[in-house]
Amino acid sequence: MEKILIIEDDLGISTSLKLYLENSNFIAEVYNSWEWAIEKIKDFNPDLIILDINLPVKNWIEICKEVRDFSQVPIIMLTAKASENDRITWFDIGADDYIAKPFSPRELLARIKVVLRRSDTKEEDTEMLKYRDINIDLNKKIVKIGWKQITLTKNEYELLERLLRENWKLLTREILMTEVLWYDKYVYDRTLDTHIKNLRKKLWEDDIILTVRWEWYRLNK
Repeated sequence: MEKILIIEDDLGISTSLKLYLENSNFIAEVYNSWEWAIEKIKDFNPDLIILDINLPVKNWIEICKEVRDFSQVPIIMLTAKASENDRITWFDIGADDYIAKPFSPRELLARIKVVLRRSDTKEEDTEMLKYRDINIDLNKKIVKIGWKQITLTKNEYELLERLLRENWKLLTREILMTEVLWYDKYVYDRTLDTHIKNLRKKLWEDDIILTVRWEWYRLNK
């Protein structure tokens, strides 16, 4: 059974959510503060984290960054606000999805399943994907530039792998949003642009992924 860690200081929300997830065949644990949460995450080793952005003491940006220093576990944010700038900030620091309060447990469950489906380990493949100085180990899902390993979020990794597999073929925004990110609100949403921007920065080359007329993407030859 897959394990979910709920980091939420509202006991009403966390208790009811834990019960709902357990009734949906997950193992769920609740932690109601950020103190010692890193140790809790390492001990529990969850398949997904549900994180409230309004925890006391520590800013949620710091929290996500601390998690990303040692793990690529998927993170879904719980929030009372969800402007476009907020969403872009969350994706910039490595969150995988969000849901606004008050939320339907059924909708959150659907989002959890989508995020977990994205992050499921694929059938092992012995080949290495290579492009310029970039090497992807498909078994370990490790990306290196030369000898230096770089840290990517799951979404960034999936986008890079798909682009490398397609070589220099043009991929539409719709394909990347729906087949790679599993996200159907792609027409006016800037989620993909944020992930592409982050990939360019982490790969140290602004021109490594080309945008063609704002609607297609491909590797630069």
